[in-house]
Amino acid sequence: MNRTIACALLALGLAACGSREAPPPAAETAAPPAGQPTAAVTPAEPATPAQPAAEGPASDGESVDDATVSVSPIADAVAANTPVPQASLPSKWREGQHFAPLPAAQPVSVGPGEVEVTEIFWYGCGHCFTLEPRLEAWEKNGKPAYVRLIRLPVVWNEVAREDARLFYTIEALGKLDEVNLAVFRELHVNRNPLTVVAGNRVDTAATEKKTRDFLLSHGVSAEDFGRTYRSFAIESKIRQAENLSRRYMADHTPMAVVQGKYMTDVSMAGGLDQFFELLGDLAARERAAR
Repeated sequence: MNRTIACALLALGLAACGSREAPPPAAETAAPPAGQPTAAVTPAEPATPAQPAAEGPASDGESVDDATVSVSPIADAVAANTPVPQASLPSKWREGQHFAPLPAAQPVSVGPGEVEVTEIFWYGCGHCFTLEPRLEAWEKNGKPAYVRLIRLPVVWNEVAREDARLFYTIEALGKLDEVNLAVFRELHVNRNPLTVVAGNRVDTAATEKKTRDFLLSHGVSAEDFGRTYRSFAIESKIRQAENLSRRYMADHTPMAVVQGKYMTDVSMAGGLDQFFELLGDLAARERAAR
């Protein structure tokens, strides 16, 4: 009796292990004749009642298709603060020789996709007069479309301040294309400075009269001149120019600043042609880095 019960228990144990580890074997079928397609084989129904399906590998409920890649906050912050690799310049340009970085980059006023090139000048500067026709030609036909040229009159002292006032008055009246080069000619060809100095001081009344007469001779109305020359807007522009002159460390003219970062001039670049070529290459690098 005990031997019979033991055999029965052993048989039940073997049947239970088979249902967890492997499904019942499929019924054997005869192989199809050679050359005929193999038909799908349907496994024979097991003779015993169906058991629960065998358990597969443990799952966390997320399939490969559903999985998402997560980035830790630290890695995300590092990526956000890693500088974009800087685009290269042609090998002929050397930092420190042909151009120099400013100690601190300055804000610019251009929109996305644009690059700011600022010319720093003074009407009393003979080299600025030489540069001006080439600069005008570059602005109209030579510079890339994404470059925005800004002229900044340097403000060092009272003479330069009144020359800056003249520039911003011409700009506000929409006469820059017509009159800017004429101012240079008046000073350097006609030898007629428009800022009057008496006793080592600027004579503001005489300067205003002389400037007024000059601009009226170039198509500006007396009313427009009187409304503009000492206006709040012009005073604000002069203060901004004085501030930028310090921030750009403008110790000579003419010089140029690209995107508030790099300073160069004609001498550093190696000549007039090289100067404009360098401006274009620096601007292209800045645009590629944005």
